[in-house]
Amino acid sequence: MSTVKFAVINIGTLSMNKFWGETERVRSATATCTLLEVGDQRLLVDPSPYPEQLEPMLFARTGLRPEAIDALFLTHWHGDHRFGLDLFPHASWWMAEAGLKKWRESSPQDSAWIERFVPAERRLPEGISLFASPGHTHGHHSLRATTRWGNLIVSGDAVMGLNWFEAEEGFHNCVDFALATETIRRIRQAADLVIPGHGNWFPV
Repeated sequence: MSTVKFAVINIGTLSMNKFWGETERVRSATATCTLLEVGDQRLLVDPSPYPEQLEPMLFARTGLRPEAIDALFLTHWHGDHRFGLDLFPHASWWMAEAGLKKWRESSPQDSAWIERFVPAERRLPEGISLFASPGHTHGHHSLRATTRWGNLIVSGDAVMGLNWFEAEEGFHNCVDFALATETIRRIRQAADLVIPGHGNWFPV
């Protein structure tokens, strides 16, 4: 089994955080963006920042230019997880098949974006696998990776941040809160490390 290297390119933020006593939007939201490397293959998960922000972030964190990225993976279709897509026209764009299906059903106006994606099944590098994580959306998928520190789950919005993980709660816009809680419990059992959708990585 190949060992996966990872780097957090952007630490995501939330527009409001109830655990901080916030009840209205007080900042712009961005998602956590993560680079996974297996051998000479480079996979960028949830390219959230806009291209003019993401390009210098990628270089500052990794020394890489956009053309060095082989593929992109979206955990789900929400806009704050894909602002930076246009920076990588040369890369393959992947998403779990179930997520693509739900995206087509819920947002037909995004058809031009959707058709650019292909199912991630059978395309992920060795050491990286899909981890079904519904609740935030139907069809949401995280990634599980084998690292030198154990199993890493790049969770997307299945886990918004450490506070939500500890409380076993989904964010206020979940489509199914009971399922979101069940998913967090499954992630707790499967992971040694978690990179959440809107925060920095943490150990389990």
